[in-house]
Amino acid sequence: MQDKDPVAEYPFTQADLWQRCLDLHIALDRDAADLAKRGVTAQRIQKFKTDTAEFGDMEPDTVLKQEGAAVTQDKEAVRVALETTVQAVTSIISLKDDVRSARYKRFGVSDVSSVSDAKLHLAATMLVKQGRKYLEEYQEQGLTAALLDDVDTQNAAFVDSLADRKEAESTRSGATRARILFANGLYRQLVQLCAAGDSCWKLSDATKAGEYVVDPTPAAAPVAPRAAVAG
Repeated sequence: MQDKDPVAEYPFTQADLWQRCLDLHIALDRDAADLAKRGVTAQRIQKFKTDTAEFGDMEPDTVLKQEGAAVTQDKEAVRVALETTVQAVTSIISLKDDVRSARYKRFGVSDVSSVSDAKLHLAATMLVKQGRKYLEEYQEQGLTAALLDDVDTQNAAFVDSLADRKEAESTRSGATRARILFANGLYRQLVQLCAAGDSCWKLSDATKAGEYVVDPTPAAAPVAPRAAVAG
């Protein structure tokens, strides 16, 4: 059974989580002796700092998304090149055979500008195979082995580009999953450390206790309903 996608446990963005963890480091260093009385060891604080740094080094999803977009753009450029070479061959064939004829259709190609990636690959493969088979019949119209080889080369490049895009999608999915799982673990540490700090200062120092709020962002004030205007 395939694992379900992890759900973020933190109530803010990953960037805000990272910044909140960084901000807490100052209070943790200052209050280390007091926190030790609550079971927060120096090793535990150091692990939190190390994990915070590691989380900051992870590539955010926005970067991975743009890398995937770049791969997609490259793939589209390769597709256009393949379409162009296929159309160059079919235009030569159409000089001799009507596009509605069985002779033209034996090449297995119609309009490739709007077909799926899989159908474009299949069409190019069939065109090369049939083109080499009937090469002599269309040499007078300009069909050459070199032109068919160009289609074959572009088709191979197209397949490679599809594999690259699939790999980019898989990489992004795996990295996004790993980042959420790591962020969840970091958030749990944050919650526990904030709870320990709050218990240290809640009754004696409200200012210091305020530094151990998990999410210090004030909630937006509710919008008061507008009074009805008498008519």
